[in-house]
Amino acid sequence: MAKHSVWEEKYRPRTLSDVIFRDERQRLEFQKFVEDQNVPSILMSGIQGTGKTTISRALIRDLNIDPADVLKINCSDKKIEALRNEVTSFAMTSPLGKIKIVRLEEFDRLSLDAQGLLRSLIEDTSATCRFIATCNYVNLIIPALRSRFQEFFFHTPDKEKIAERMVDILAKENVDFEPDDLLTYIDVGYPDIRKTISFLSQNSRKGKLHPHTDNASNAADWKFGLLDCISKGDFKSARKLVCESSTREEHEDVYKFLYQNIEKMKVADKESAIVTIADFLYKHSLVADTEINLAACMIQLGKL
Repeated sequence: MAKHSVWEEKYRPRTLSDVIFRDERQRLEFQKFVEDQNVPSILMSGIQGTGKTTISRALIRDLNIDPADVLKINCSDKKIEALRNEVTSFAMTSPLGKIKIVRLEEFDRLSLDAQGLLRSLIEDTSATCRFIATCNYVNLIIPALRSRFQEFFFHTPDKEKIAERMVDILAKENVDFEPDDLLTYIDVGYPDIRKTISFLSQNSRKGKLHPHTDNASNAADWKFGLLDCISKGDFKSARKLVCESSTREEHEDVYKFLYQNIEKMKVADKESAIVTIADFLYKHSLVADTEINLAACMIQLGKL
C-alpha cells in the first residue's frame, strides 16, 4: 500500500483526461487547446476544490510546455514592484519552445495597480506568452483585465463521479470499505477532491477503510459531527457543535456545508430549509457576531 502522505499527489490528475469535469463542453474546449497545441490566456474561477489549479497544471503538461517556459506566481504574496520585475522580465524574453506561460494563482488577490500593470503586459506579450489565472471571486477582477482572458467558471464536481474515482483509488490500494463509510468521507470532503483523498489515506489501515469514529484525529473535525447531527434532526447538538468547534473564519463554510447536504437533513420541508440557510448566509456579512447568527440559523432549522 502507498504511504498515506503521498496519496494526494499520487492520484492528482496529471492530464486533462484524468480530470473530473462537471461540464462536458469545458472538457471539449480544453481538449481542443491540446489538439491545436495552442491556448489563449485563460481565467478560471470557482470555489475552492473545483480543480482549477489541477486543470491548469494538466493543460500545461498536455501542451508539452518546457518547464523553463512556465512561471508560477502566487498573487497574494506579490507586491506590484515584484510583479513588475519578475513577470515582465519573464514574459518579455523569448521562449525555448513555442510559447511561455505565466500561472497566476489567487488572481483575485491582486491590487488594482497590479491588475492595471498586467492588462498592458498581456497585450504587449501576446505573441509569445500566455497567462493562465485561477481565482475564487472573479468579480474582484477589473473588467478591462478580464476582457484579455477567455473565462471559464467551474461548478462543483458531481458527487457520483467523485465516488467512482474514490472507489478506483481504494481498489488500486487494495483497501476494502463499507459504502456508507466512503460516502461519509465524500460528503465531508465535498467538493474538495484532494481533501477527500486525504481522508481515505488517513483512515486506511491494514487493507481496510475505517469509519471516522475510529480515528481520534477526525473527532475534532466539525463536519463529521455536523453531518451526524443534521441526519438525526438534532439541531440543538448541531448548534452547540458548530459554535464550539468551528472558527469564526469557518462560519460561512457551515452554511455551504448545510446546503450541500440538504438531502441528508432531517427536516419536513427542505425547500424552506434552503431559504432559511440562504437568509442567514446573507446576514452573515452584515452582523456583528457571526456565531450568534449561526446559532439562530440552527434554531430556525430545528423548527422545520
